[in-house]
Amino acid sequence: MAFQETAHGKYLIKFGPRGQLCQAKAFINDRQIGETIVADSEEEALSDLRAYLDNRENQIAAGRGTDGAPSAMEYAEAFDRLGKLPAGYEAMLEAHLNAPDYCITATQLAEAAGYENYNAANLHYGRLGQMLAEELSYNPPKREDGSVIWTATIAWPDGEPDIEQLVRAAERRLDDGHFEWIMRPQLVEALKGK
Repeated sequence: MAFQETAHGKYLIKFGPRGQLCQAKAFINDRQIGETIVADSEEEALSDLRAYLDNRENQIAAGRGTDGAPSAMEYAEAFDRLGKLPAGYEAMLEAHLNAPDYCITATQLAEAAGYENYNAANLHYGRLGQMLAEELSYNPPKREDGSVIWTATIAWPDGEPDIEQLVRAAERRLDDGHFEWIMRPQLVEALKGK
């Protein structure tokens, strides 16, 4: 007997027999989410999977940023799906994660990745932000001219960062006036859990 399909929010559930039992799986864009649920009946398998998905959505919603930025769980899953990143991208993320207060300049990102200058770092960090945003179906903020701030998927250009964190960042930059990106706390949590 073939699998049947039903929708549950943004998920597609596929279910069908597994020997004398029934199994149910959830998918987003052809990628399985969570484990396969196996139960005595179709109703039980579907009920258990729907409960899991509802709980998952509650956890995601609770972990989102004040501006709707993805939760740590969403970031972690996105990195898993993206797989191995280019070495420069990995180096920039590591440098940002290890920077004081998770604050870093584009020049420091360039140095960490071995790029020639801050323009290259801005370009590549923006590309990484775009990759993540597309994987997460996240719409980062836009500039006044309507262009997307892809780096905002990774770091705060706005939102509600910790005021003490901002003060320390400003004090560090008194001599050179360079702008520091503040890594989103959800991303910090996801990367520390890797």
